[in-house]
Amino acid sequence: MFSRLTPLWSRGFPPGAGTPRLTDTTTRCMNAGRRYFTHNSQLRQQASSPFNTPQSQKRNASTMYYAISIVLGTVSLAYGSVPLYKMICQQTGWGGQPVLTHRTGDGDTSARVIPVTDSRRLRITFNGSVSDVLPWKFTPQQREVRVLPGETALAFYTATNHGPADIIGIATYSVTPGQVAPYFSKIQCFCFEEQKLNAGESVDMPVFFFIDPDFVTDPAMKGIDTITLSYTFFKARYDDNGVLKPIPTN
Repeated sequence: MFSRLTPLWSRGFPPGAGTPRLTDTTTRCMNAGRRYFTHNSQLRQQASSPFNTPQSQKRNASTMYYAISIVLGTVSLAYGSVPLYKMICQQTGWGGQPVLTHRTGDGDTSARVIPVTDSRRLRITFNGSVSDVLPWKFTPQQREVRVLPGETALAFYTATNHGPADIIGIATYSVTPGQVAPYFSKIQCFCFEEQKLNAGESVDMPVFFFIDPDFVTDPAMKGIDTITLSYTFFKARYDDNGVLKPIPTN
């Protein structure tokens, strides 16, 4: 009686019946299952390695080159910014820095050095200072000079090294009032150049300059009778790349 309750899959098949044949519907279902699992396996492989495709490798290489270019550009800008700033200021008078020279035509400065005899004389005063870490004494030899626009003038500073060792210094300069800087033309000076003084040594440093004649015709220069030229010396040294740089103050 209980044998009737035996599940069909445990009864076996009648003798001689052989293995049951799969229908076409069953075959199609099995093939569809194989394709499904094969497709999912391929998707998992692609998801697990998204950077192995040629497009991804090309994109990664482009990003790397772009990053390297930014780093190299930043380093180049850091080394070139000081000379570039100095050149721009010397040509335009920005930041209160005197123009190196006013040149016209073929570059002959003498075309600008023509005293304006009917103009008032300008009072040029001089200042000198040093940074806290530089054991130098740096002073102007004259307190002031009076010049006509277009007239050349020569002034001197004296620097003395009171330190126990040889020291390299670099001088920066400025002009006040700042709006006069484009008309303050230096023919020769010691600024932005290496100045090495031995221990206990003193040297005289000349400044050869003139006020451009166009100063007279500029309405913004009316009422300006006194101009101050200031220099500051900083202790300097060469870095690992051979670039001369000032040493920060305390």
